[in-house]
Amino acid sequence: MNKQSLCKGCVETVIVSEEVIEELVKEAEEDLSVVVSDEIYAARLRICEGCPSLQYGTTCAHSGCIVRYRAKFKNKSCPFSGKPKWEKVG
Repeated sequence: MNKQSLCKGCVETVIVSEEVIEELVKEAEEDLSVVVSDEIYAARLRICEGCPSLQYGTTCAHSGCIVRYRAKFKNKSCPFSGKPKWEKVG
């Protein structure tokens, strides 16, 4: 494993497979009381996909989170410092 491909806080590579992301999202959806509607989720993902801070097509440079996972939750907002691009719900 190349040292430059490691996340500062992780011991694994920062590249996350589609299967892992899908499993994380599926687990999040098990409790519908904590996730946003499909419409809000899609809007959040569109914002993230257009953000220059999106790395590897999956990861936010500001938080290190997988955006498709973070965007599912009502209690999460965009971690963009000083000016979040989307807000918490509820």
